[in-house]
Amino acid sequence: RPVNLQQIEKYEILEEIGQGGMSVVYRGHDPTLARDVAVKVMHRHLARDPDARERFSREAKAVARLTHVNIPEIYDFSASDGELNYLVTELIDGNALSTLLREGAPMLPELGASIVLQVAAALGHAHHHAIIHRDVKPENILVGRDGVAKLTDFGIAQIVGLESMTVTGTLVGSPAHMSPEQIEGDVDLDFRADIWALGTVLYVASTGGMLPFDSPT
Repeated sequence: RPVNLQQIEKYEILEEIGQGGMSVVYRGHDPTLARDVAVKVMHRHLARDPDARERFSREAKAVARLTHVNIPEIYDFSASDGELNYLVTELIDGNALSTLLREGAPMLPELGASIVLQVAAALGHAHHHAIIHRDVKPENILVGRDGVAKLTDFGIAQIVGLESMTVTGTLVGSPAHMSPEQIEGDVDLDFRADIWALGTVLYVASTGGMLPFDSPT
């Protein structure tokens, strides 16, 4: 975590709202524009890794190219060579789809389909801009209290036409929702990998949380 949890640059840090393998996400406040924001701060041990910083930077650059109602808007981004790497985005008042499926009332298949349709629109927009998400899963889909679904975490997005970022011997993505070619380490993924993953999300959302492929390995 950052040394100073009260302030990151001009942003007042209010509380931690989540964390993942790459970063911690805080609710912050932008006093200049008088609005709350989401501040994603890269874990310090990763910030010392040039590849991880590049992946974090890639998320900012990827999402900055996208303007869509179902993708959180990026407001600010730190320099990739700074001691503290952070990303400031629109704050979504709601929960991840995974949380709703795990803790909420059983979801009607029609509601699951409605959420997935919105994510499909976000992916269609990203694909039109030659960006493959590569990690579509319920944890990366935020559902606002207004019912609007947002596809988040473009941290491992691959921009078609640029050299893909791979690390020998590692699996980038979430196996339960990855297409066979992605699991096998195919670096030349195309948009169909996201469509496969979206299909697994539709299955999960329509069955109350069951995975289409469930195995201990």
